[in-house]
Amino acid sequence: MGYKMSPFGHHVCGVGLMDEQQLKALKPELDRFLDRYAPLFGRDGNRAHARRFVQGLLRGGDRRNTENIAEALDGGPVRSLQAFVTTGAWKDADVVAALRGQILDALGDADAVWNSDETGFPKKGTKSVGVKRQYSGTLGRTDNCQVAVFANYCSTKGHTFVDRRLFLPEDWADDVDRRTEAGVPKDVMFRTKPALALEMIAGAVAAGVPFRWAGGDCVYGDNPTFVQGVRALGKWYVLDISSDTQVWTAAPQVTPADQRPRPARGRQPTKPLVVGDRRRVDEIAASLPAGAWRRVVVGEGSQGPRVCEYAEVPVWFCEDQLPGPGERLLVYRSLSQEPELKYHRSNAPAEVPLEKLAQVRGVRWTIEEDIQSCKGECGLDEYETRGWVGWHHHTALSMLALAFLVLRKHQLGGKRAPDDRARSAGATDAPIGRADLGHRRDPEMVPVATGTQSPRRSQSSQAAPR
Repeated sequence: MGYKMSPFGHHVCGVGLMDEQQLKALKPELDRFLDRYAPLFGRDGNRAHARRFVQGLLRGGDRRNTENIAEALDGGPVRSLQAFVTTGAWKDADVVAALRGQILDALGDADAVWNSDETGFPKKGTKSVGVKRQYSGTLGRTDNCQVAVFANYCSTKGHTFVDRRLFLPEDWADDVDRRTEAGVPKDVMFRTKPALALEMIAGAVAAGVPFRWAGGDCVYGDNPTFVQGVRALGKWYVLDISSDTQVWTAAPQVTPADQRPRPARGRQPTKPLVVGDRRRVDEIAASLPAGAWRRVVVGEGSQGPRVCEYAEVPVWFCEDQLPGPGERLLVYRSLSQEPELKYHRSNAPAEVPLEKLAQVRGVRWTIEEDIQSCKGECGLDEYETRGWVGWHHHTALSMLALAFLVLRKHQLGGKRAPDDRARSAGATDAPIGRADLGHRRDPEMVPVATGTQSPRRSQSSQAAPR
């Protein structure tokens, strides 16, 4: 597959947060990029606001809310820019659809991976739409926050966001007063995070987006409805699963309920009979012989090939109390002194090499990098709007800013521009800011020569709270 890790770490273009001089130099390119979207914002005033806001999101300095952006760029009117973001009469869905089209023009590939992941936005108070004390994998704890599910598109040419959904907790969905105050549309109902992710995948399939694979952590791999939905859409997946997941290692014998013998006393059984014992995947991994493990190159990094060990076992997962179709259990083992194990499931046919599956799983870090980059470089988490429309407008504009950086890098062939190298030559860790917090890199992304392991919290060893 040939995926490569970003040589620029958190920074999409190797620049980090831009100062005024850097942003001024990029303005002609940014204007040309935004010309494509201008009709979607309607009147001239809105088009001007869109340009100002995206430009402001790419600028370093103070928190990138509407007030600071307006003051930093030109000292223009703050209220009209705020209204553009919070209540403006433009459709963020149209902007995101156009953005996806432009991304596909540059990065589209039939063998691409569609990754799903959620991220949290810490908040104070109770007014921001969807906010409550809930678990956030980004924060690594339960806290007062909003949570959203993002989707990224990853091919050998690059990766970036292509869609997102705000998670509306069930108590929010049932509270008419809070919904009304936050402007939540009437047709928006409670949906689980896996359901939101599946909705985005289904929309992409309906729109003809070229991709073959779906990826995600155990929030998605442990959810039967999500797994069955992806399969029904005709896509292959490599999904993380929890270590306590139970599977059959041999096809169990199933007797339909109407074929089961009726007992001498009592009613005819109403459930099928499944004969066969299930085992935990971590127990299966512990029993594997030494010869079951294979060293696999999962990608190329700046320090050379990224290698780990994998084993696979044919298994059957339980779906609706019955064995589902045969799948492939993948067990990852790091090469560190204290090996870390992770567990994945895939419905890819047997003729697809194990190396390919490992590479597909190996690019799940790209959506984590996109989350970090969009927050750090494009102000994704720096909004101060509370309503439904404002959140969707702000995130759409942040996605535009990230896409600009990604496409610029793609046009440069994945290399820094000469002026970018000069700007970043004396850079320190200071400008990274929030983009550097909580960055997670998979252990399989560590060169063999070092044998080191990232201090990342494993999500496959235990299912994260939903």
